[in-house]
Amino acid sequence: MRTLRLLLLLLTLLLATAAQAADPLPSWADRPVKHAILDWLVAVTDTAGADFIPVPERIAVLDNDGTLWCERPEYSPTQFQVDLCRSLAARGAIDGEAMPFRAWFADDRKDLRSYGYDKAYEAMNEAFAGMPVSDFRDSVRAWIARTPHERYGVPHTDLYYPAMLELMRLLEAHDFQVWIVTGGIQEFLRSYSEELLGIPPERVIGTTDQPKYTVTADGTVVIVRGRDVITNGGPSKPANIEMRIGRRPVFAAGNSDNDEPMCRYAVTGKRRALALWIHHDDGRREYDYGKPGDLGDLCRDNDRAHEVSMKHDWNRIFAEGIGE
Repeated sequence: MRTLRLLLLLLTLLLATAAQAADPLPSWADRPVKHAILDWLVAVTDTAGADFIPVPERIAVLDNDGTLWCERPEYSPTQFQVDLCRSLAARGAIDGEAMPFRAWFADDRKDLRSYGYDKAYEAMNEAFAGMPVSDFRDSVRAWIARTPHERYGVPHTDLYYPAMLELMRLLEAHDFQVWIVTGGIQEFLRSYSEELLGIPPERVIGTTDQPKYTVTADGTVVIVRGRDVITNGGPSKPANIEMRIGRRPVFAAGNSDNDEPMCRYAVTGKRRALALWIHHDDGRREYDYGKPGDLGDLCRDNDRAHEVSMKHDWNRIFAEGIGE
């Protein structure tokens, strides 16, 4: 009986492997955008083809929030920061009754608008100044472990889209170097990117602060968070890609106009590139908040950019058992 079970398990694994080989993007519907991705990959990796891209130039950049995982109904990096500020207020490290923390804790959008969102985020960042970067990352992991998503009831990190994870693995299988380029907090994503996504921290570019070098009384070097914010959104994305990678990407994916400059940067180079707009148009399985905007215009005007309809192009939104 045990031998039979082992044989059945082996057969199941072989069938799954064969299915993956036959269809490297099983979460993608058999529609034009899937064919465009696969055709592009064949063209740029064919050593005899006119569109061949040498391995060192195979740079792929993908946004995170709303592109690789669910970002609604609340933005999880901000939820985490507010929660961390609550713990600082409880210890007396900050005044929780002062603005903008009072408004953050009450989720008072009107007061936050009156105060100014940019100023409110700056104040929150300043509250973390002096915290060791390693402690900040540990706090992220602890928050994720204890804070399920309010709609789906699972950890936020369970809400990465299988379709995009499959695409990332397919790119890597074709010798692409995959980077995540996010407007979100760099250290938030770095806290789990390698373990969960297989993306090492050095290949995460996000909004961050200017860290500071410190030495403790026993001579140990500790890198702590600073006060000066280095943003990574909109036009800053291509600029930071140039600074950190030093090569123009040939693949880009995003979901909002914050990602349009990065996608445009990719598809207007000399190499045959590909860009994807992840359009949130599935209110039943996820959320419906997408609008064409600048990314939609790019898809309309440039045949290297494609709209991905989550409703029509993805067979599933999340892993089996979530949101069904």
